[in-house]
Amino acid sequence: LPAAAVDVTRILVRCDASLSIGSGHVIRCRSLARLLQQRGGEVQFLCRRQSGDLIALLEEEFRVLSLPEQRFSSCEGLEVRELYGAWLGCSQVQDADDCLKALASAGVHSADWLVVDHYGLDATWQSQLQIGLANDAPARLLVIDDLADRPHQADLLLDQNFFGAATEQRYKGLVPADCRQLLGPHYALLGSEYAQLQPLVPVRTELRRVLVFFGGVDPDNLTGRSLQALMDQALGHLSVDVVLGRQSPHWEEVADLVAQRPFTTLHRPLPSLAGLIARADLAIGAGGATTWERVCLRLPSLVVAIAANQRPFSEALDQAGHLQLLGDAATVSAEQVRSALLARIAGFVQQDAGCDLTDGLGASRLALAMLGPQAPISLRPAGAGDEAQLLRWANDPQVRANSFSPDPILSSAHHHWFSKGLADPNRLFLIASSTDGCPIGYICFDRQRLPAEGVDGEAMVDLSLDRCVRGHGLTADLVRLGLQVMEQRWGPDIEAVADVQTTKRLRNACFTRSGFVQERISPASAPVLGCES
Repeated sequence: LPAAAVDVTRILVRCDASLSIGSGHVIRCRSLARLLQQRGGEVQFLCRRQSGDLIALLEEEFRVLSLPEQRFSSCEGLEVRELYGAWLGCSQVQDADDCLKALASAGVHSADWLVVDHYGLDATWQSQLQIGLANDAPARLLVIDDLADRPHQADLLLDQNFFGAATEQRYKGLVPADCRQLLGPHYALLGSEYAQLQPLVPVRTELRRVLVFFGGVDPDNLTGRSLQALMDQALGHLSVDVVLGRQSPHWEEVADLVAQRPFTTLHRPLPSLAGLIARADLAIGAGGATTWERVCLRLPSLVVAIAANQRPFSEALDQAGHLQLLGDAATVSAEQVRSALLARIAGFVQQDAGCDLTDGLGASRLALAMLGPQAPISLRPAGAGDEAQLLRWANDPQVRANSFSPDPILSSAHHHWFSKGLADPNRLFLIASSTDGCPIGYICFDRQRLPAEGVDGEAMVDLSLDRCVRGHGLTADLVRLGLQVMEQRWGPDIEAVADVQTTKRLRNACFTRSGFVQERISPASAPVLGCES
């Protein structure tokens, strides 16, 4: 008999790299594409040929449809938004037409997902592509953005940057009301090696090794300025790793400085910086995508904003104590870098490098949002390392809106509650994970003995799912698995009870589908739902 047809999810990715754009957009899209491909997706890239593109790199793993090279005009004197349009090399309408022609020539007339990561593209291009690919049904659209400065016709939006309390409001009015927004470094698109290395990186106790990396091209020669600072005799004992591409206009000058300085190694761009980041004690670098790689592996950093869009989130990270922002590329001097390094030598302290901001599993979360979970979830006991994750879930605006108190939970109060709960035999705290170990939610049971009623007692239930997996019907599975573990822990006679607001119909429905029935109305006008374990 012929084999059954396999339903393959087809994904198209539109992104570019160039000497002007840099490599960050392509590299983070590659991280996502690898996971989507591992999970059975069929991924194709659409990239425009230009000086510094990474088409050959992508072709090692994926099919790439290349768009015709365009003659670029000078970018000097352009405003920021005009600059991003110049990076595209043509109008959005022309780019969309080029994409549809390339797809038609390749026999591609539809897709399940269209992924776009380009500052020069907005809802104009997105709508044209969706219409052109609506052979069977319109492709769902994932937009990866950092700027929040233009409208998107998105079903799903990712912005991995940190803006403190302002993070959740940045795309208000720029995306459809039903667009799911994955915001912040929790969803940062990193290679799988970062999540693997994070728990293995030891606490840094002194400054011995420095990593210098400002991108493969570094047109402003910040690498050279950093090396000039490191020539100071008081810094001569430091080992230094420098990463720079041969296409950099400053390669020879940097190579000469490296040759003059002992304990200094010049590396060409590597498949991953994870190894160098893990063994360094301090980084000097740009405020781009590498920020999240350094943050994940807890590497303190001296940062220079080399583009206008890097300044806002670098300032927010500096104010939160996660890095030290030295300033902009046009103004930061070698002397400024030297002073910052000497200050670190004088009193090295393991800076809070933002390790609670990302665990390196952002690409897994985005893949889950796109494809859904592929197998039943599993539960494990919560541990001390889950504290920041749980606070993030608890303070998700959607979670607060469904809670009795909408106010954010303070980290100090959460720490006290969480630490006490881990040691409490009457609290059962379980973390839900996907098949690759990515934490996606939790369920908690608090046992309260009621001897007067002749039963072992009841356990109040609390739960939450990461927004990346909401809408995939996992709540019933989470409750069912949680009840099984509760019965194993405390026996079959205990009753699970959920206290929910009458106005939250969706939350009530989730518990009802999980086997709970309404028992009573509490004084706070919230129905109390009970379920025999």
